[in-house]
Amino acid sequence: MKKIFAVAVILLLFLVAFIARENSTGKKIIDTGRYYLEHLSSGEYDYAYALLSDSLAALLSPDVFDYLEDVPITGSIRTGRNESRGLKISAILQEGGARTLWLREGSDNTWRISGDTSIDNLLGSATVLCSSFARATVIPSVTSGELPEGFLCPICGSPYFEEEGRLFCPAGHLGAGLDITGSSCRDKRDSLAAAVQEYISAGYAYPSSFMEMYETSNGLFGQRGGFHCPDDGYAYYEITIQGVYCPYHEEITIIECQNAEDDTIHAD
Repeated sequence: MKKIFAVAVILLLFLVAFIARENSTGKKIIDTGRYYLEHLSSGEYDYAYALLSDSLAALLSPDVFDYLEDVPITGSIRTGRNESRGLKISAILQEGGARTLWLREGSDNTWRISGDTSIDNLLGSATVLCSSFARATVIPSVTSGELPEGFLCPICGSPYFEEEGRLFCPAGHLGAGLDITGSSCRDKRDSLAAAVQEYISAGYAYPSSFMEMYETSNGLFGQRGGFHCPDDGYAYYEITIQGVYCPYHEEITIIECQNAEDDTIHAD
């Protein structure tokens, strides 16, 4: 009888320990991190998004996960220390290295993802992603008559809006806004065309670039690196036979005082 009682006690203690382990804080944290990564790997972005903390979810839309590279984990997750962003865990990747997550406990006693190194990297390029989408898709559509509110920022998922001819992102990714009308570019083109006219009037031959103007005039005209459109830092103005051309807006300002056929260079 004593043996039976002892075995029953051992089984009871084992059951209590098992239940305690299944409900332990550490297991909840690791399971939350694993479920989050598994949902991402399976393309179940809405489920992964539901596991984010309110503060992190406010910065993103579920569609943003399309930009994240899917790197499978080995299944091993290590818990770390408690930091300002939350409790740190590291998921070991199959290709080597680790993906770090941070978790915080919510008011409903459930744990949520409060940080993710992959999301950190994505948010670091949010300005580039948002502005690229705005220039390539939103502005051409708006100039064709569509409303900016019909387009959503690819990062935060909120609609764009327009004020005084400039396009804005509610998350601030576009800074002071992008010029929808192209007036900033037009003003810059006009001023550069005037500079080219002044250069020609000084006795120089019609230039092929702003660098040529700079080198030929010993820095009096032009600029060594050229000039870029204020609406796109990657679009540099070109000097064509007609005038100053913007490859981003595909617009040109005609240069009135042309001397393209005169190959003489100012001697001074």
